[in-house]
Amino acid sequence: MIKDFDDELARMDELERDSDTPINQGLSLNDPIEHLSLRDHPSVESGTNLESVIKILGDKKVGCIMIEKNSQIIGVMTERDFLLRVTGKGLDLQSEFVDDYMTKNPETLKPNDPISYAFNKMHIYGIRHIPIINENGKIYGLISVKDIISHLGNYFGVDILNLPPNPSQDVLDRPEGG
Repeated sequence: MIKDFDDELARMDELERDSDTPINQGLSLNDPIEHLSLRDHPSVESGTNLESVIKILGDKKVGCIMIEKNSQIIGVMTERDFLLRVTGKGLDLQSEFVDDYMTKNPETLKPNDPISYAFNKMHIYGIRHIPIINENGKIYGLISVKDIISHLGNYFGVDILNLPPNPSQDVLDRPEGG
């Protein structure tokens, strides 16, 4: 039994040494965006109907889709865009096109821009998603508030996991764990 436990601890140490996940990297607001583990975000071509875009949002479980034309980003369509510009208007979603309802010419960043620039743009413009484009203007990915929070959560994981269950509780009144 103790040998099994020692083997498990050794394996955990090995995985931690070999890992290149954010939990093993220092965090700085000057780190480039490309250091974040960006999730795959879908894009659609200009001229796609709203019904298709809604289906992709639901199927992929994302809050934003990038709209492109000739491999260049021309807009984004977010859940908020649907809520404010489409919902309740009685539109035929098969015959309405994303181009008429998307946020045009969205703020963008480059992969080597610091994470702090993403924070700044999200705060200043009140947005939750920023397309990342390469030096040729082609789509590289998309950064969301969730991506940044995940990165912070990985870095500060031990501190977060060891918080008391009640925010007003300074210390735990009994040991936690199994």
